[in-house]
Amino acid sequence: MACICFGVARADDASAARDLLLASHETSTLAKVMPYEFRATVTINPGDPNQKKGQIVIYRDKDRSRSELQVEDYREVKLTLGNKLYVVRSTPFPVPQLGQLHDIDHGWDRYKDDADAKLGDVSKKKVQNTDAECFEVKSERKHRLCFEPAHKVLVESLDQRMAYEFSDYASLEQQWYPRKITGLLQMSTRERPIMVVEGIQVRKVRFADGVFAPPEHALEFDTCEELKPPRPVKTATPEISNRVLRQHADSPFVNVYGVVDKDGNLENPKVLTTDPDVREPVLQALKKWHFSPARCGTTAVSHEAEFPMGPVDFGSMGAAQTPRK
Repeated sequence: MACICFGVARADDASAARDLLLASHETSTLAKVMPYEFRATVTINPGDPNQKKGQIVIYRDKDRSRSELQVEDYREVKLTLGNKLYVVRSTPFPVPQLGQLHDIDHGWDRYKDDADAKLGDVSKKKVQNTDAECFEVKSERKHRLCFEPAHKVLVESLDQRMAYEFSDYASLEQQWYPRKITGLLQMSTRERPIMVVEGIQVRKVRFADGVFAPPEHALEFDTCEELKPPRPVKTATPEISNRVLRQHADSPFVNVYGVVDKDGNLENPKVLTTDPDVREPVLQALKKWHFSPARCGTTAVSHEAEFPMGPVDFGSMGAAQTPRK
């Protein structure tokens, strides 16, 4: 009898996490207020000598969206029309960490990404100096989600590499959205802010047809609403000396960019670092990598891949960063 009761309690715990995820979706999805315009100020590496500032604008209407990102002299436009994605940049490859801004207008709604994952028990924690309800998401990328209990809105998403904080919520037509999003790199001894999206404003609009016209000279990809991104299935470790790794201890990650074709090959990879002692070993290792391609349903499609490589991938700097408790 005790075993039966224990099993029921575990099921109730998992159900509580799923109910919390659904409640957050119902109260904070901007899909209920389309068509809308999203605007915000973006700061990269805030407080750092290399700090850069810019703006992101997103126009969204059903299966059409357009994002325009300008950070100093870098410009990027992404346009989605049904099952096609068009990308134009002022450089041959994206600036690290900026690619995710294309979908930042629903980054605080985790239901679509996590509803089918295995969810852990709900527990109470202090997040941003307030009480929060948190649970683990046990998927390919294990992470933790924390919600403010009164409005059921996401206040933190945390994994071994990054933490995202969502704060200063406002509402539009009874749907809540954060006016500030902070991205923090999880390091062995501290967190380092690498991106702040603030001054967020969302408003209802009507769009002229020209807003969603495909840009000239754009890269074109097949896409879909439930696109599964490419993921590595065969990897190799770069041969980087401990001396070089120690030199990069304060910035232990490098970003890799390329296009994964339908067969899972990484085409024309770029390692976004100025240090040849890091770039060349990583490029050599990437030649041995193979990916499961992006998929729309069961159909493989070519897609851009941008991902960080760090201590776990290099294998010489010890254990991965430990997330905050």
